[in-house]
Amino acid sequence: MARKYKLPALCRYKELSSSEQITVHEMLISLVRKDYRYNIIMVGYAKPYNLVKLISINFEKEDSGIWVRFETITGENRVLPLDLISKIEISGQKEI
Repeated sequence: MARKYKLPALCRYKELSSSEQITVHEMLISLVRKDYRYNIIMVGYAKPYNLVKLISINFEKEDSGIWVRFETITGENRVLPLDLISKIEISGQKEI
């Protein structure tokens, strides 16, 4: 059985090695492709976004910026930089 690799907080993306960054890219892209609801856990004491649907991930060349676009349960579209996100987990299930 393959051992699951535990990534550090997503907000530390810029501190990761290039191979770890590629793993994060692949993970984020796979989350968008799945039809699940997620909880986005924010850095610090910010209130999390619960039961969101990930819409897209935008990778910018400048400053290695990654933007996560999602839709809330009430239908609002939001965009957050990866720097503000601690982790993304499947709603009501396990951590990703």
